[in-house]
Amino acid sequence: MVSDRLNRISAHRQALHRIPELGYELEKTQAYVLEVLSRTRAKVEVLSPSGALAYFDMGKESTVALRADMDALPIEERTGLGYASAHPGCMHACGHDAHMAMLLAVCEELDRTDAARNVLAVFQPAEEAGNGAMAVLRSGALERYGVQEIYACHVEPSLPRGTIASRPGALMAMASEVHVRAEGKSAHIAHADEGVDALRAGAEFLLASTDLVRKRYKDVMHLFGFGRFVSGTANNIISDETRMDGALRAFDEDVFDSIRRDVLSVAREVSGRTGAAVHVDIPGGYPPLVNSEGCFRRLAEKADGLPFRVLEKPLLTTEDFACYLKNVPGLMFLLGVESPHPLHSPFLSFGEECLLNGAEMFLRLI
Repeated sequence: MVSDRLNRISAHRQALHRIPELGYELEKTQAYVLEVLSRTRAKVEVLSPSGALAYFDMGKESTVALRADMDALPIEERTGLGYASAHPGCMHACGHDAHMAMLLAVCEELDRTDAARNVLAVFQPAEEAGNGAMAVLRSGALERYGVQEIYACHVEPSLPRGTIASRPGALMAMASEVHVRAEGKSAHIAHADEGVDALRAGAEFLLASTDLVRKRYKDVMHLFGFGRFVSGTANNIISDETRMDGALRAFDEDVFDSIRRDVLSVAREVSGRTGAAVHVDIPGGYPPLVNSEGCFRRLAEKADGLPFRVLEKPLLTTEDFACYLKNVPGLMFLLGVESPHPLHSPFLSFGEECLLNGAEMFLRLI
């Protein structure tokens, strides 16, 4: 049974790894998933434009959903694997090929076994960009099939091979990009008083906003900072525009909103002090991923005999799986694949043996 499962997981994972696609443009990936599902007894539904659902009616009163994401990343693969990406500039560098492979193997086993609950397998597009979770939710699939709980797995290179890890409550952060533009007035540096220095305004905003957030929220786990700062055109010309790009992440929506208000307040203060117009855009993003306490207890109980770890702290990463958890109770667990290369690395690779525990955990949860 174990060798059969491993063979199927390996075949699916390697086939999908060869054909990575982005966002909602998943023609080959969707076709592969649908072909495998068509050989099962599930009621299969095509999600427009590129997802898929498989409903296994076990004649039970309750239904549990399992979700796998389908999209890849715009990264040139450098693993040298025999089944490396056949699509230049595109790679399954976040493990979504593994997620699909595990769930497809689970669907194949559900085809010939009974389960304690009905099962809805969700193959979701556009997790990396495009919020594919909302596309699934807008389809009404969870309501249509009476889903009462939902689970997902994400591979994690930093964990030992086959280890199941999660935590109750907050697991991942709410996140947003931060875009700042300071508008000044250009002038020769010899006549600096005739201009409005957008570079200085940007620098003042950068220091004031990061200092304020660091001090005011020192006892709250968060992230606020900038990775890009661009200003000016020449060494002897006052800059008329500064652009900054950064990130804001928090584990509580109220904290996120409070930090955003503080940052906007700093922008107004710097504008008034320097004369430059400082515009800040923090559009919001995925909500924090908050695991259900009850679903975590179920995970911990069902993980008996498997390597299991309770994470001490939440992660500053993000996941659109959080959107499902705003609608139904559920949980995401991590699966160790033990690689020296992190997620989103062009060198990321791992053997499929570690995926056996992920598929086993899914089957135990249902």
